Amino acid sequence: MPFMSNVGTPQGDSLSPVLFTIYLENALREIRTTLPEPNSSYGREILSEIAYADDVDFIGHDVANIAKIQKTLEKYQLKVNTDKTEFTLLSKSEEDWKKVKKVGLLIDDNEDIERRKQPSSTALSRLNNLWLKDNNIYQN
Repeated sequence: MPFMSNVGTPQGDSLSPVLFTIYLENALREIRTTLPEPNSSYGREILSEIAYADDVDFIGHDVANIAKIQKTLEKYQLKVNTDKTEFTLLSKSEEDWKKVKKVGLLIDDNEDIERRKQPSSTALSRLNNLWLKDNNIYQN
């Protein structure tokens, strides 16, 4: 049974991801104005968020800022998936930070490379078996 939709753009529409990205960026710009700049003891600038498509990780030194972020996102009617939400406390003295994923990557580059080696080797091995078979492939 067909139904009318008068909110947003249709799922699968080629314009939909572009419009969403613009909309999300507008919300992120407002969030950036409400949060204090994170600072580093190393004298380097720290990003306040890492975004990839519709996934955003917020970085800061104070958990209280999460309420400000949620309030701004609600204003834009953007919903946070609480099942995917995780809080990570990073410390120089512990090694747990090496297992933390941000936007699909492990924070520690060496750990991330090691994690990716096995699936890559398996995929290459499967292709290798196909390529090295003594089958005649005919042009027809």
